[in-house]
Amino acid sequence: MRKSFVFPCVFVLLAFGVAAGAGAESDLTEKGMAGKRSVLAAGFDKQHGPHSQIECSVTATAVNTNLDCDDPFPNNEPDLEVDPINPLHLIASSNDFGTCCDQFYTTFNGGQTWTTGNMSREKPQKIGSDPVTVFDRKHGVAIHSSLSFSVQHAGGREACDGDVVVSISRDGGLTWEIPVVVEDGIGCDLSKTQLFDDKEWIVTDNNPLSRFYGRTYLTWSKFESNGGVYASSAIWESHSDDGGEHWSKPQEISGSNAALCTFQETGPANECDENQFSVPTVGPDGTVYVAFQNEQNQALWEAGEQFDDQYLLVKSTNGGATWSSPTFVVGLEDGSRDYPISVVGRQTLTGYQVRVNSAGNILASPTTNGKLYLVFSDNRNGVHDSASPVTNVDTFLMTSSNGGGSWDAPIRVDSGAGDQWFPWVEFNPANGKIGVLYHDRGASNGALYNTALAEGTPPGALTKTTVSTAASNPTDSLFFQAGVPGCEKCATFHGDYNGIAYGSDGKANMTWTDMREFVPSGPFGTGFAQFIFFARK
Repeated sequence: MRKSFVFPCVFVLLAFGVAAGAGAESDLTEKGMAGKRSVLAAGFDKQHGPHSQIECSVTATAVNTNLDCDDPFPNNEPDLEVDPINPLHLIASSNDFGTCCDQFYTTFNGGQTWTTGNMSREKPQKIGSDPVTVFDRKHGVAIHSSLSFSVQHAGGREACDGDVVVSISRDGGLTWEIPVVVEDGIGCDLSKTQLFDDKEWIVTDNNPLSRFYGRTYLTWSKFESNGGVYASSAIWESHSDDGGEHWSKPQEISGSNAALCTFQETGPANECDENQFSVPTVGPDGTVYVAFQNEQNQALWEAGEQFDDQYLLVKSTNGGATWSSPTFVVGLEDGSRDYPISVVGRQTLTGYQVRVNSAGNILASPTTNGKLYLVFSDNRNGVHDSASPVTNVDTFLMTSSNGGGSWDAPIRVDSGAGDQWFPWVEFNPANGKIGVLYHDRGASNGALYNTALAEGTPPGALTKTTVSTAASNPTDSLFFQAGVPGCEKCATFHGDYNGIAYGSDGKANMTWTDMREFVPSGPFGTGFAQFIFFARK
């Protein structure tokens, strides 16, 4: 997983128009690992708060709606959630490079109008990242989870104090309280010991019939480094029973397995502690499942390469008190020689420079105990295990009917040629079908990408709908420019995921990172901007 670990170093751009080439690459990056984020948020010095701040409002005038009305700076990596009581009440969030903190977008009428603003801040000079929100039906609140870290400019561009925090809204997502610290990170990149929390995800048990109704679970990767050298990144968990105000003592849940975790960077043998991209989900009986990627299964590494990932699964049947040992789900074709490498040292797609990963999510059916879905993407159908890989990345769907005891073989979400990436699966409670949202480059693997939704009932074929009404262009970007010959204005970053959620009305609500809007002039030059778009189907 070295290519997808977000080792907590930061690539600093003095301005967004500056190329993200060698001059911007962090000196702290260990070979095979990359920064926690590829850029420092431009709005780092544009502080507000500590409370949240409403900035502007948006009225939908077309099938696709641009939710970013505040400034020209980029927004990416959106999450979207639907109120389980009211399908017209939605909260979305994103990385916001125009201020210190995450952006929120709230609607009470199914996306006809939105209120856009900045999330509350933990303390001065902190940056928010990796935004995810949940509705807590029992306690009548929304809970927003985020990373919270700072950057030490004078110390050689070090990332410091990487915490996991949550902010609570008691009015449906219009105002947000000062964050509660769930896990307090320590140290900077070059400290003797650094514990940096990353890639959190959150879920609430909203089933009134569950023994653990109203319990919210939060998981994340805890990156440990010593003097700037990576040591481990186990998955940790904490839970709350009072709407996010108080949290249980964090515990490591990724466990150990002698057959699956054979490579060890440091620490005890067979400990499964080199992980990333954990996602929790809750079944109707209250069982909590957490899937995550792990790089330690040497049996999956082809000759001449390392760190092909595997998806592992742990679960708890007692509300997170104890957790099972990790079990195997699937091996991925995403190792050290399976994707092209971008100018910032991250895996990318042929002809692009944007960083990509193979992660998706796990989803428990809300109606059938033990029914699970998992989506991911990888380059198994492209040119891989090569010094010159060529991508034909596909998105895949897997299902289990016995709580992860066994899994059906992966099926392609989209049978078309070309790259598809960043899949996310959700369940439609109105008809029992699932939907997978993903980016789709088309058969030619050209400069542009669209965003698509595939819906159906596995193992049957899924029906594809292109939901973006205009294509995105990451090869002529206004921000995050690569500055490499032949791809000078290619974006190096467009987030790590997109968002989809179905309401009780059966409508699919979708958000994604969109690059359709061209800026012809201005202080940052010309190019396609990066905003969050919404559609409802």
